[in-house]
Amino acid sequence: MVLAKLFSRSRLKLSVEQVVGLEELDLMLDVETDRFEATSSRLGKEFAKNKALLDLAGHRARRLATATPAVIADTPDVRGSHYQADLRRIPPMEREEEFRMARRHEFWRNLVESCLKQAGVAEDQVKEIARQPAHVARTALRDLPTRRAVDLTWLDQAIGQLEDLRNLYVEGALYIVLGTVNRYRGLGVDTADLIQEGNASLFQAIDGFDWRRDVRFRTYAQYWVHQAVLKMLYNSARTVRVPIWVQKVLGKIRRAQEAGRREGRELTHEEIGERIGVSAEKVAWVLATRRYAVSLDAEIGNEDGTSLVQMLPDESLASIPESIPPGDLREVLAGAMADLPPREQRILQRRFGLDGKDPQTLGEIAVDLGITAERVRQLQNAALGRMKKPGKLRMLQAFVE
Repeated sequence: MVLAKLFSRSRLKLSVEQVVGLEELDLMLDVETDRFEATSSRLGKEFAKNKALLDLAGHRARRLATATPAVIADTPDVRGSHYQADLRRIPPMEREEEFRMARRHEFWRNLVESCLKQAGVAEDQVKEIARQPAHVARTALRDLPTRRAVDLTWLDQAIGQLEDLRNLYVEGALYIVLGTVNRYRGLGVDTADLIQEGNASLFQAIDGFDWRRDVRFRTYAQYWVHQAVLKMLYNSARTVRVPIWVQKVLGKIRRAQEAGRREGRELTHEEIGERIGVSAEKVAWVLATRRYAVSLDAEIGNEDGTSLVQMLPDESLASIPESIPPGDLREVLAGAMADLPPREQRILQRRFGLDGKDPQTLGEIAVDLGITAERVRQLQNAALGRMKKPGKLRMLQAFVE
C-alpha cells in the first residue's frame, strides 16, 4: 500500500494527452476508502487539464489474449446464434477485478459529470445524462446554449470512453445472467430474449453498486437480473397481462397445491389460504385468473384442417328459425305442395298436422277417405317422394335446422 501511495502521488502529474493504462489508474486510485473521493477529484482535474484518456482498447486486447475459454456451468442453449461461443471467450471477473472495475467506473463517471457541469449542463441533469449512451450525452452537449471551461473535443472522447468502460464492466459480468435465465426457461418467453433482458439489467446494477460495502458485484447484480427476468416473464408470457402481484400469489398457490399432492390429497381453498396467509376468497379469485389465450387459427384435429374460428357461431346473425317471419313456412309449404294431387295434399296435412290441428293416424285418415290404412300409407309415401325432389328441397331448406 505504501509503494502504491508513493507511486500514486508521483503520477498525479500527467503529461499532455497522455494515454493511461487501467493498471496505472488502479495504482493512482489505490488509497484508503475515506480518501478515495478527494484523490479521485484531484486526479480527475489532472486528467481534464492534460486531456488524458484511458487505454481501454489495449486493456481489452490484453485481457482476451491472456484468458482461457471460460467454463460456465448451466449455460442455456441459445440456438441460431454465436452468443455462447463469444461468451466463453470473455473471461469472467474475479472478486478483485470486480473491485477494481467499480473504482475505475466511479472515477471516470465522476470526471465526466464534473466536466459536464463545467460545460454548462444543469446540475439536476448531469447524472442522468452521464448514464445515457454516448450518442445521447453528445447530443445534449451539442445543444447547450453556452460552452465554457472545458475542451469539448476531449470531453466528447471522455464520454465515449465512459460508455466503453461501462461495456467492459458488463462484459466481465455477463456470466451472472446465465444461471438465472436457466431457471426460467420454457415458461413462454424465448431464452435469447430473457438473456438480453438480464444483460440490460447489468447496466442498472453498475449504476447502483457501491464497492465500499465490501459486497461482491456478482451478489448485488444477481438481484437486478432476477427482477428483470421475472418482470419480462410476467409481462410477456400471457397474451392478456395479469398484475405481477397476482402472478406471485398464483405461484405460492401452485407450490402449496404441489405440497398437498405430495401429501396424497388435494387442498381446499381454505387450507391453501392458511398455508400462504391469504383468505379463501382471494385464493378462489386468483385461481379464476389462471386462464390462457388460444389462437382462433389453432387447428382442431389433424384431418381436414378445421380451425377454432370456423366452429364459433356468428352472434351478430339471427338463427334461421328466428329469422323467418311468421306465416312464411305455411306459405312455402303450400307452394311446394301445390302440384300434388288433392288427396295426397290432404293426407300430408292431416298426417303431420300441417293444417294446425293434431296429427292423425293412418286408420283415422282411412276411415274419412273410405280406403284402407295401407292405401293411405302408400299415398303418403308417394307424396313424400315428390316432396324430396331437388326443387322442392331448395324451397324448404331454410326451414331445416
